Amino acid sequence: MSLRRNRPRARLWQTTTLRLAVAFAAAFGIGTAILLIVLDLAVGAFAEETARDALSDQLAVLKADADAEGGDALFAILEQHADSVEPERFRYLLITPQGRRLEAGLPLQAAQTTGWGRAVLPTPIEEPGVEPFTVEIIYITARAADGTIISVGRDTYALEELREWLHRLAVWGGAALVILSVVVGALAGTVFLRRLQQVSEAADRVVQGDLTERLPSLGFGPEFDELADTLNRMLDRLEATVGALRQVSSDVAHDLRTPLTRLRNTLEDASDEPDRAELLSAALSETDRLLEIFAALLRLAQIEGKTDRRLVPVDIGLIAADVTDAYSPAAEEAGLGLALDLGPDLQVMGDATMLTQVIANLIDNAISHGMGATQIWVKAKHTTEGVVLSVADNGEGAPVEELEQLTRRFYRLDRSRRTPGTGLGLSMVSAIGEFHGARFELHNTSPGLRATLSFPPLSDDS
Repeated sequence: MSLRRNRPRARLWQTTTLRLAVAFAAAFGIGTAILLIVLDLAVGAFAEETARDALSDQLAVLKADADAEGGDALFAILEQHADSVEPERFRYLLITPQGRRLEAGLPLQAAQTTGWGRAVLPTPIEEPGVEPFTVEIIYITARAADGTIISVGRDTYALEELREWLHRLAVWGGAALVILSVVVGALAGTVFLRRLQQVSEAADRVVQGDLTERLPSLGFGPEFDELADTLNRMLDRLEATVGALRQVSSDVAHDLRTPLTRLRNTLEDASDEPDRAELLSAALSETDRLLEIFAALLRLAQIEGKTDRRLVPVDIGLIAADVTDAYSPAAEEAGLGLALDLGPDLQVMGDATMLTQVIANLIDNAISHGMGATQIWVKAKHTTEGVVLSVADNGEGAPVEELEQLTRRFYRLDRSRRTPGTGLGLSMVSAIGEFHGARFELHNTSPGLRATLSFPPLSDDS
């Protein structure tokens, strides 16, 4: 049964993607409108300024001719060329002191002013059915040395046509860009929703118990892919944790069944025996062993759960020396030599209590399970990669195929099943090493077995 909440699926118009697309489209449309308005004003001003410059230049040429040869000579020249002058280029008005007047596209009002002016003229209708319209003209007027009035002008039809095209571009281009933004946003939202739906379905399968499921990549950029990779690494860790939990449950059920059965049989025998002291003592021993196992399991769970402990710089060499001194009598009683070899500068970030337990477990494991060993070495040295702690013996070692299994809970070699122990010592060493960021490894040294913990170097912040 699905554990997902009964929540309706998001519609496209409810998605943040489409909302952002609409917002961006509106912002883009407003920005485009402002840009085109500014462009319209700038182009209009530039076009008018260009027209005024051309008129000023043309007036300067005509005035220079009139000053040099007189108004009548200029009249004759303009009269010959008046019919060939294009209206959209230049328009002229010339009035000589003798009263001769040449009108080539400019009204008489142009002669009444000096400097710049504007006039609105009707345009003759040349085609039937065409509405009459007017055209605006800008002109400039000046007087020659002999009193000749000279006006030069041009219409603004081209400028108005340019502005009209800019207005059309603003309206239709802006509308097209807004529609395109919304359409692209809708398509992106649809694709994004489909990808998110795939992620949601994969997550739902994980919730339902399929821990092998992994989230697909969204494909919308490295940040989304990095998020999916992070979640998949979390699922990898979750799958490994659940698998370890199942294995622990199986191991606990298997390893505790035998001592619990012995305990029950001992208590059952004690109920029928007149002399119960010996049997009850055996039952207490079994009970102590069970309590020892449960205490070790609890301790292991606390370590693997990374309970709140603050790591501080500690000298692992001093810890190794103290633990070695404490285990010297036990090693001597077992007929083993216990040697200590420490290098300088053995500071690591760690918890002194946990590290004490690590070294104790490794030495105890070598004493109890180093079959055929005569010597145990405890060494610690500083390398370029950090501090390396090792405990080795010269015994029979372990089968190569079983080396990786030795850190499993309750796993014991066949030859070690008759020796005391819980089968959790190396598991605890591995968990404490992981807690400290150290790498734990087991190697056959032919002869013997060597266990090493490689601690990372101290950082500058430490």
